[in-house]
Amino acid sequence: MAPYTNMPDDVKKMAEDTEAAITEGKLFPFKCPIMGQDGKEVECKGGTHLDDGQVLGMNFYVKGIDDRSPWR
Repeated sequence: MAPYTNMPDDVKKMAEDTEAAITEGKLFPFKCPIMGQDGKEVECKGGTHLDDGQVLGMNFYVKGIDDRSPWR
C-alpha cells in the first residue's frame, strides 16, 4: 500500500487499520450473499465471503455495479 503521508490523522489510522485487517485475513469486502449482474446468487466457497481465488478470478459483475466508463 502507498505510504500514509499528507493525510489527516484519522484517515491515516483508518488506512492503517484496514491494512492490518487485510494482512491478518480479517477483512472480507465481498460478503455473501452476492448477486451477480444476472440476478443469480454467486456461490461463496469461503462460506460467508468469496475466497481469494474467487476474488482473483472474478468473472462476473456484482449486481448494481455499472461497468460503463464515464469517459467513453
